[in-house]
Amino acid sequence: MVTAGASCVACGSDEDLVAHHKLPRRYGGLDVLDNLEPVCRRCHPAVEQEAIARAKLTWERPEWPESPRPKRPRPRLIRP
Repeated sequence: MVTAGASCVACGSDEDLVAHHKLPRRYGGLDVLDNLEPVCRRCHPAVEQEAIARAKLTWERPEWPESPRPKRPRPRLIRP
């Protein structure tokens, strides 16, 4: 467990710890020990914002292949 016997990486507290993703999952971070660190709930919002800011500097949007389905024209409304 990431928080067992640990202390917050931001303030050093050993109470109310959570596992924080160094690289957030939405930017490709995995649930592996190398990507997790203990942070107390009080510090977590600030640490999370810093992690997001760092991730945005290096993250690149993946190139998605074009849709294989042709686009259909939108239906038109005909007034009576």
